[in-house]
Amino acid sequence: MAKMKKKWKRLNLTFVVANNFKKGCLKSIPFFLLIFITQSIIPSSIYIIIHGTWGLETSWYAPDGDFFDALECTAQKDGSCVVPFCWSGNNSIEARQKAANNLVKLIDSYPPNTTLIIIAHSHGGTVALLAAQYLKKNKIFCLYTLGTPINKALYPNMDTIHYCYNLFSFEDVVQTVLGMFDREYAAHERIANIRVIINDKEPDHTELHHPIIGAWIPELHNIIKNFGIKNEPGIIHVNDTEAPYYSIDTERQRLLERDRQISLLMLHSLRNQNYITEK
Repeated sequence: MAKMKKKWKRLNLTFVVANNFKKGCLKSIPFFLLIFITQSIIPSSIYIIIHGTWGLETSWYAPDGDFFDALECTAQKDGSCVVPFCWSGNNSIEARQKAANNLVKLIDSYPPNTTLIIIAHSHGGTVALLAAQYLKKNKIFCLYTLGTPINKALYPNMDTIHYCYNLFSFEDVVQTVLGMFDREYAAHERIANIRVIINDKEPDHTELHHPIIGAWIPELHNIIKNFGIKNEPGIIHVNDTEAPYYSIDTERQRLLERDRQISLLMLHSLRNQNYITEK
């Protein structure tokens, strides 16, 4: 019990560090204290959760949040720990760049060769991708992006990311923002674009950080790796009654084309609405 309290105390200190990143007042914490905090909780792996745009005040990614707690419950079994990363959540390039700079500071505060796994929702994934451009000391072992808008100008830096898993859903209408962003990354031997099915249903944007995903994230890399990251598109099936399993997505191209058509219809509808309003 004493060890558990000590672990939570250290975890909460790390959360304070992340919170100070958010407030832009990292200088208020002496650097030696930052090093003490991060090095005092060195486990087998460290999971960093990043919320998305306008997600700062949500609870899912922080202690006592459903996703955080589900992930921690699994991660603790092999001595790993979970750290939340806070940023402003403002929907601007400047806000995401500032968050990326602070994420680099957090990642590089850990000792070299620390196994780091990042789970990032929506534009939290953009923050992680930006940070990966600047990493020098540490690398990201696995980056899981959940419904992150994919910009062709910002692809994963596979020199600093060992594996990148793009988890998405065709029922997520936020990710592509009317066709301005993509669903998938270009083919790469260490990148997998994986459609998610939760309890036999495709999740929406918010449901991509469902706690059942958090509970199984520590196992997904091995499940996918054992199946083999190939050029064939895949689906990860996750439910409450059995372990996740991976399958080939035979519907991918049809659904991508449906995506494109829906985006065009929505854009056409918006243009018509604007035309009527102007008249």
